[in-house]
Amino acid sequence: MKTLLLLSALTLAAPAGAEAQAISQLEGYAGAGASMAPLPPPEPVASENPYSPTASFDFLVRPDAEHEPGAELFNPFRMADKSAGAAPKIPYLDLARAEAEAQGLDLALVLAVIQKESSFNPKAKSAVGAVGLMQLMPATAKWLGLKDTSKLTTPAVNIKYGVKYLKMLWDEFATTAPADISEAEIKTKASQMAIAAYNAGQGNVRKYNDVPPFKETRNYVKKVTEYFSAYEDLLAGLLS
Repeated sequence: MKTLLLLSALTLAAPAGAEAQAISQLEGYAGAGASMAPLPPPEPVASENPYSPTASFDFLVRPDAEHEPGAELFNPFRMADKSAGAAPKIPYLDLARAEAEAQGLDLALVLAVIQKESSFNPKAKSAVGAVGLMQLMPATAKWLGLKDTSKLTTPAVNIKYGVKYLKMLWDEFATTAPADISEAEIKTKASQMAIAAYNAGQGNVRKYNDVPPFKETRNYVKKVTEYFSAYEDLLAGLLS
């Protein structure tokens, strides 16, 4: 009986499954390198956070009507979607491209993360409360400077703060130039760690100094890497 109780306790204590999404954005708030910013309190105000956007980041957002019907059906591996000329049909391409350029991050990586996180569903909500296209936790978005987290279902808002967060993780862990990542570079240990941090959290990646040994996270990194390659191919003609 004691053995059964101990095993039950250990099972309850181990983070797995959907919990990794909560860990990803609630555990490692030290920012892009612990030396750059102290760990803030659970409910930081924007003015206390060195990464919070300034007032100039406030912008008018389009209404939820910008949701593209059928966007969730797009898949870069589907024959119709990977054919020549399919790139302009990528959902929210203009929003993702504008924000990727503004933040200096590779567009294929942004699209790969959106594909894995929500399959382009701006209304997606996980069991632990992550919201929107890039599945941001409201607390993360607030920490990054978003005052009204109800706007996370608005594609322009979610992509803006999701890309900002992803770029912050890339700057901390990856060693390659973020604006133009090659298919070889995306597979390096440092790049894989940056991708893993979006799912499993900065703290876990620092702890293991590698992709954490969580089944969900390892699968996440594998899928994002595959999607990255697919979007690189799709975008090659469009961006040339």
